[in-house]
Amino acid sequence: MKITTELLTDYLNKQSNEATNKEIEAWIKREPKNKRYFEELQFYWHNEPENSRQIEFDTEEALKSIQNKRAAKKQFRFKKLLRYAAVITLLIATSITSYIFVSTDFNKVIIENQMLSEKSVELPDGSKILLAQGSTLSYSKSFNEKERLVQLSGEAFFNVSKDKTRPFIITTKRTKTRVLGTSFRISEENSYTNITVYSGIVEFMENLNTSNKVKLLKGESARFFERTKVLLSKNNQTSNQEFRVKHLEYKNAKLETICKDFKEIFNTDIKLGNDRIKELRISTTFENQNFENILQSICFSLDLDIEKNNDHILLK
Repeated sequence: MKITTELLTDYLNKQSNEATNKEIEAWIKREPKNKRYFEELQFYWHNEPENSRQIEFDTEEALKSIQNKRAAKKQFRFKKLLRYAAVITLLIATSITSYIFVSTDFNKVIIENQMLSEKSVELPDGSKILLAQGSTLSYSKSFNEKERLVQLSGEAFFNVSKDKTRPFIITTKRTKTRVLGTSFRISEENSYTNITVYSGIVEFMENLNTSNKVKLLKGESARFFERTKVLLSKNNQTSNQEFRVKHLEYKNAKLETICKDFKEIFNTDIKLGNDRIKELRISTTFENQNFENILQSICFSLDLDIEKNNDHILLK
């Protein structure tokens, strides 16, 4: 299991199951850097009001705390752009001494965090970013003119300076995120891209089909799956914190295929009782539905029973 910030947040809010808790506790003990990262998250959680259901990262003081703790000892290493024969080095303003290598055409800046912890970057507009280990952020020289456009590969926490005249846009391999001034975290996983909003309003959408989008408020999360083009969202501040599907449509699809999709989208293993059931087909559309409602609806339509086991669901 890959331990992500989202899983750690659920753990701190006592919303993860026993198996996940054990994985997280083993991960914390495995390496000192894991323990340090967890303790930083725990610090913010314990300093929130008791009725809070989330970790807040959107305050200036929180960012300054991380910057002050790390500035003394750690440095960035950055990727060189080698499209041209020569490169020049520019020193930019971050919370620590940092170097950026840019191509001789001055069009693009690329920042890569090769250290073992998150690193702080301040963009020309004053926006602050915590760039996760192994992640890359890039932007053009014209960033601070008509639009504020950055590209992200990996994971980062953004605290975006407010500017109603110039939207801040983050593109990843799969998604595009549009904001005016807010704080949020984006992470790219193997099969999906995840976003969690800590303040303000965020518009999160598929990169190649911007009509497939969702508007998120403080405390809400969304997830986009590249293969199925499915967009999920949930409210982390409510008692029912299940992801809900924005739009899911099947036309004469085999049940076996649908179950494979559900394993990826909902992380649930569904087994089919026999070969006849595997060949069953269905045409259906779901809007703003959670996994339980979707499964119940499909089984009702196909006259199937649901048997829930510890590690899988059996349809028979």
